[in-house]
Amino acid sequence: MTYLESRSLKFLSFLLGGALALSLGLNGLLLAVRFEDWPDDVSAELTATTADLHQTQRQLADCQQQQDSLLVLTRKPTAGMALTAQ
Repeated sequence: MTYLESRSLKFLSFLLGGALALSLGLNGLLLAVRFEDWPDDVSAELTATTADLHQTQRQLADCQQQQDSLLVLTRKPTAGMALTAQ
């Protein structure tokens, strides 16, 4: 290995070590930062949103039942319609 190759290898090793140290330091700093507590109004908003979600689910279930009923009516001809079709 020549002197120039050895020197460039040491330089690249130095750069890699520096990048690793910088990365570890920044990650440690980010992990050390504490998140502030949620305010009380977020809890009330979450409760209201959950209630809206449940109401929407009930309405969706009602719509699904109505759709199913309409599909059954359109697929089964009534007795009067069957007689007139003959």
